[in-house]
Amino acid sequence: MRIGFFSGAEISLPFLEALKEHIKVVVTTPPKIRGRGNVPAYNPVKKAILQYGIEVVEVNTFDEEIISKIKSFALDSFVVFAFGKRIPSALLEIVKCPLNIHPSPLPDYCGASPIERQLMDGVSKSAVTIIKMNEKIDKGDIILQEFFDVNIDDDYFSFLDKVYSIGIPLVKEALWYCLEDSSFRPVPQIGTGRVAKKIQKEEYVIDWNNPAILIHNKVRALVRVGAYTTFRKKMLKILKTKVIFDYNIGEKPGMIVDVKKDYFIVKAQVGAVMVFMVQVESKNRMTALDFINGYRPKAGEVLGEDN
Repeated sequence: MRIGFFSGAEISLPFLEALKEHIKVVVTTPPKIRGRGNVPAYNPVKKAILQYGIEVVEVNTFDEEIISKIKSFALDSFVVFAFGKRIPSALLEIVKCPLNIHPSPLPDYCGASPIERQLMDGVSKSAVTIIKMNEKIDKGDIILQEFFDVNIDDDYFSFLDKVYSIGIPLVKEALWYCLEDSSFRPVPQIGTGRVAKKIQKEEYVIDWNNPAILIHNKVRALVRVGAYTTFRKKMLKILKTKVIFDYNIGEKPGMIVDVKKDYFIVKAQVGAVMVFMVQVESKNRMTALDFINGYRPKAGEVLGEDN
């Protein structure tokens, strides 16, 4: 089995590691030039494959030269995860099995930010879907799909752990079906489903006038970068919360209504959130315990007033 692996994202590394003995080339994005010395900054996938001795093709656009170069590896299959570029049909047609791993129950949550959008919407079930790619993004026929539970305290990282646990054996199974089982036929997607649009910058701002459950869902969905508010005129990222559904103390959304030893409680429009981890502007992530000891937040202070 000869695989071409397409990705430039750190979250793809467990799939790369699991399939590396069969990967003959990695297709990824070129380095970005950063700093005063114009030093190339390789993406996490390029850094990882340097230790494996796997060939790499860096792509800005899929021109004829790039397609010809990838074709020269005589591949059986592509495996694509978090690649971020449209792969043209002229390239997809050179292999028997161009597969994409998608962390949602397609056709639902197709698009750029499926994990974040599902968590923001508070889904209780999701899936890993393996599709045979066509020229349309996330619209190929389904080879395999396996569901899993999502609980109220799953965040981006724990969701992703479930994707790896299910997705690694699933993509191996899909490769076998696609390459070895001549009787196997993928199933067309039915319907359209919700689109997981790319997260916009303004969506990271916490609106305390929302119900607590929506705030909690935003925090856990955006934990990689951090949903934020303000505290004493500085940005404060909120990184871990729990919901108190029935909480009527405090008059104003955003108000710190109680400060405990290792968490503090913030009023929402409906209910409240317990905050367990934060990041103050220009500081490292810290537990609420360290934040409380260092900054001495007081009941009655209001977050987000000086946004």
